[in-house]
Amino acid sequence: MERLEFQMFANQILSRLPTKCVARLRCVSKQWRYELSSHLFAIIHYHRTAKYEDRELITLTKSLIDLHNLISGKVDISSRKIISFPVDTRVSNLTVLASEYGLLLMSIHFLPNELILWNPTTNQFLNLCDKKPKHFFDLKKDAVGIYIDSSNDVKILLLQRRKDVVVPRVYSRNTCEWKTLTFLKGPDYGSSLYWLSSGTLCNNVLYFPSPHYWTPAKSYTIAFDVDSETFSKIAIPQCTDVIGRQSSFFKIRNTLHLFIVGNTPEKNVKLFKFEDELWSEVSSFTNINSISFDSWRNKLAENKGDTWSFEIDRCGIVEIQIGLEDFQYIRDVETFRGLYKVASFEETVVSPI
Repeated sequence: MERLEFQMFANQILSRLPTKCVARLRCVSKQWRYELSSHLFAIIHYHRTAKYEDRELITLTKSLIDLHNLISGKVDISSRKIISFPVDTRVSNLTVLASEYGLLLMSIHFLPNELILWNPTTNQFLNLCDKKPKHFFDLKKDAVGIYIDSSNDVKILLLQRRKDVVVPRVYSRNTCEWKTLTFLKGPDYGSSLYWLSSGTLCNNVLYFPSPHYWTPAKSYTIAFDVDSETFSKIAIPQCTDVIGRQSSFFKIRNTLHLFIVGNTPEKNVKLFKFEDELWSEVSSFTNINSISFDSWRNKLAENKGDTWSFEIDRCGIVEIQIGLEDFQYIRDVETFRGLYKVASFEETVVSPI
């Protein structure tokens, strides 16, 4: 009875405290550590505090992992701190694949079977490919996404592309096992002519951009409904004046958005949002530049908020000049993984194990 009362106290009262306070309270006693480390408490805490917690921006350099506070779309340079990755590898070998619930999905180059689920706040991690056959995960071919199902189980969706066939597999944190799902029927889904990007979670649907290398008009999006665990195909915006390439998706106020870069002589960027199963244009930008990752990183110190950078098809970084009105709109981005060495996340106690 006493334990049940304390569990209720933890879930109803302590779950409203900031993440750092919860971490300190775990040191009070064994009972406090046990209850405040449970998966149920972590999920309750996330849903109650995530929108109020300061977001963090993680940046992978050649040798260091930097963390900065991300406030209203701007990077607080004075908040910089350096953290370590829990797996013994060079930072230059790491790539950020997805970010959700304070968890990051990381891959390690040159180790094709390494897919790491990591909480940078608690530094807990899990190798999702442990004891799996070689090439179970392939960075160049596969795509991943993170979601929580209706039973509060943290799951990882892996879309494996093997010999022009897509095989979807789902990892369950509760069972610690992978299961295979049924994918869409039809041609081209696993074709090497498509570049399948990591999934973005929005309104219980994971969206996977699938741009076509040579014919942008053939590009599409794979949508995965996390409740029914079924797939569907969605078209991307078709523009008469832009021959576009699709970038990674992102969320603004829980609405799916994407940039499309034009290859016309005028070379512009258009921002679209997806609502009620339809795409609509939000803004158009003509003052754009291609920059290097190092150049982007050096500009963090300027902290002006008059530019926005994102990666197109993992092939390069595009920087756009934005006005005050556009910045007010874009700064509310909830999950940012526009660059393959950068991600935003909220501090949580959600555990990958």
